[in-house]
Amino acid sequence: ILKICAAEWDNASRDKRELSVCRELGEQVIVLAKGNPADRGRVDDVEGFEVRRYSTRPLGNGCPAVVNRVLSLFTWSAYARRVLKPQIISGHDLFGLLIGWMSNVGRRDKATLVYDSHEFELGRNKKRGKLQIFCVKYLERFLIKRCAFSIMVNDSIADEVQRIHKLKQRPIVVRSTPEKWVIEPSEVQKVRMEYTEVFGNKNPILMYHGVVMAGRGIERLLEVVRAIPEVNAVVLGNGAEPYLNSLKKTAEEYGITKRILFHPAVPIRELWKYVGAADIGMILAPATCMNHLYSLPNKFFENVQSQVPVICPSYPAMKEIIDQYGFGITCDPKDLTDVCSCVRKMITDKELYDLCKRSTLVAKEILCWEREKNVLKAAYSQILGK
Repeated sequence: ILKICAAEWDNASRDKRELSVCRELGEQVIVLAKGNPADRGRVDDVEGFEVRRYSTRPLGNGCPAVVNRVLSLFTWSAYARRVLKPQIISGHDLFGLLIGWMSNVGRRDKATLVYDSHEFELGRNKKRGKLQIFCVKYLERFLIKRCAFSIMVNDSIADEVQRIHKLKQRPIVVRSTPEKWVIEPSEVQKVRMEYTEVFGNKNPILMYHGVVMAGRGIERLLEVVRAIPEVNAVVLGNGAEPYLNSLKKTAEEYGITKRILFHPAVPIRELWKYVGAADIGMILAPATCMNHLYSLPNKFFENVQSQVPVICPSYPAMKEIIDQYGFGITCDPKDLTDVCSCVRKMITDKELYDLCKRSTLVAKEILCWEREKNVLKAAYSQILGK
């Protein structure tokens, strides 16, 4: 089974979980991913996965990016067809799926295609013009109908993709749930003490964790900390230095530097300690495009597994789960007053907070990869004849 991903493929936790299912079925797994300009199949090991690195800039840095990207379609597909010769190809996204389909051209024993869409592709980029949207729509429709099955990250996206493309077969839904995490309270307490030493107080701690970049609602979190003197916040994750510096400058302007901790990313296997040491997980990304409106991010489930109540947008996929399990409350991230009201409610209403905390214990038994993977295993078993 070949996974094609035209990106670094280092922190691809979802892909790694999915490919582990293929291994459980006894299949050999190879990843074709982005490498250095000189790479033409260099073999790399990423957490036990064989990764073949291939250049996305076959003409070098001096050539326009769009020309290199188009040429990569042909160089990558040729490498997959002539060297790797997979039985099944899983496209990490639409670009990866296109490479997989092109690699079947000229093959007698064509690979079975799987579309693993991590995003709502048609709503992913608000900057796309009408012509780009048209091209993406019909390319996705053409390719998805040539796949054995497609994978979406939640029901909202699966329903929308089926409607747009008039699919007879609904995409399967595999949510980005982590494996069930076993929490060691003493380890969580150690990290909590580290936080409180930095802040110099024992006030409630809000947390954003994930990639530190614009459009994730981090600016809104800083505004919340400015508006509510009784809370601290941790921003856990890595980001580009200029953006991180801009956030630190904003914190300084707000006078909240002593109540904001910018903490570098930690290994996924240790994430529960650092997330679990917070009181409330904050998910405040604005719905700047349809993909955000339909989002159901990893961090949503990672908070559950860390036993941390969440405050998140009332977007369809997240709200449905919050309403079902009750481990948090929803807000309008565009409305600072509403977000602050939710935070104050969580930190002052002990009965509500304790209920949300207890609800994470129930939810984490269900919203975990051990259960979620069964859908994926059944789909792969069918095309493998197992």
